[in-house]
Amino acid sequence: MEQSVLRAASARGQSKTAPANLFTLEKMADGVYGAISRPVAQLNCNAVIFENSNGLLVVDTHSKPSAAAALVAQIRREITSKPVRYLVNSHFHWDHVQGNAAYRKSSTQVEVIASEATRQLLSERAAPGLKSSLESAAGSLEVYRKNASSAANEADKAYWRQMASDTEAFIKEMKDYVPDLPNITVQGDLILHDKAHDLHVVFRGRGHTAGDVSVWCPSKKVAATGDLAHGALPYIGDGYPQDWPVTLAGLGMLGFDKFLGGHGGILTGLTRLHQMRNYIEEVTMMVQEGLRRRVGLAEMQKQITPASLKSLGGGYMEALVAAIPGVPGRTSAQIIAGTVAGNVSQIHAALSRPA
Repeated sequence: MEQSVLRAASARGQSKTAPANLFTLEKMADGVYGAISRPVAQLNCNAVIFENSNGLLVVDTHSKPSAAAALVAQIRREITSKPVRYLVNSHFHWDHVQGNAAYRKSSTQVEVIASEATRQLLSERAAPGLKSSLESAAGSLEVYRKNASSAANEADKAYWRQMASDTEAFIKEMKDYVPDLPNITVQGDLILHDKAHDLHVVFRGRGHTAGDVSVWCPSKKVAATGDLAHGALPYIGDGYPQDWPVTLAGLGMLGFDKFLGGHGGILTGLTRLHQMRNYIEEVTMMVQEGLRRRVGLAEMQKQITPASLKSLGGGYMEALVAAIPGVPGRTSAQIIAGTVAGNVSQIHAALSRPA
C-alpha cells in the first residue's frame, strides 16, 4: 500500500500537461549519464545511458512507450544524436520494461538484453500483470476523483485532479499494449567490447527478482543496478530476501565508485548499497525469528517498526525521508512505517513459499 502511495505521490508525467522533459540527465562519468525520473513522472524508473563509439546502451525502459520516446528525444537534444543500439531490462517489472517497443521503433537495430529468468518471467507474467495494473489504475482513478471532490483546499484539489488526469492518460495509452520480449538472454555475465569502453552485463544471483542484472563499466567505475540497489526502501513482493543480501555483497565487489538504481538519485560510494543490504537482512532475520516462535503476521508488523531496526540508523532513515515526495494527508514517517510493514508481509510470504 505505502509503495503505491509513493508511486502515486510522483504521478504527473503521464498527462498532456506534463513537462517536456520527464527526466533529469546527469553526467556520471565520461560517456555515462543517469536519466533520473523526475518527481512528476509517475511509475517511471530511472535509466542509465552508456555512450559507445557508434551508439548507445540504455538500461531500463520505464512504464510506458511514451516515456521511453520522451527520453529518446531528450537524449538527442541534450547528449547525442547516436542511435540506441542496446537496451538492458534489469528485471521483469512493468515500470522497467514497458517502453521496449518505443526504442525498437526509434531504430531498427535495437537489441534487448536480459537474463534468461527475466525473459521467462516476462513471457509468463507481462500480459496478466498489465491487465491487473490497468484494473488497479481504474480503481485508483475513482479514488482520486473522490479525493478531488472532497479535498479541503485548492492545492489538494489540484493535486488529486492531476492524479486523476495522469491515471486516465496511462489507462488510455496502455489498453492495447503488447509486451515486447528481450531477444538476447544471459545466464551469467556478458561483456560488450567497444572502443569507448567495455560494458559488463552481470548476474550475481537472485534478489529483487529471480533474474536481476546490472550493467558495470570497469574503466569508468560506474554501474546501473536496477532495483537491486537504489535510493528507497525495497519492494520484496517478487523477491528472495535470504538471497538478496548475498547478491548485494557480490555486486559491491565489482569495484564501482558510483551507481544509479531504478529509483532515487545517483549514489557515490557503496554506503547506500550496504544499508539496503543490512535492512533486508535484519528484517528477514526478525521475520524468521517470528516464524520460529509462531508469531502471527499482524503481531510481527507491530513489533518490527522503523524504531526497532538498527539498520535504519547511520543516516539511512534520514536519507529515505528526504527522498519522499509530499503526499496530502500523509507524513514521510507514516509512509516509511507503512513500507516497513509491507516489507514484513512480503518477506513473510517469501519465506512461506517453495524455494
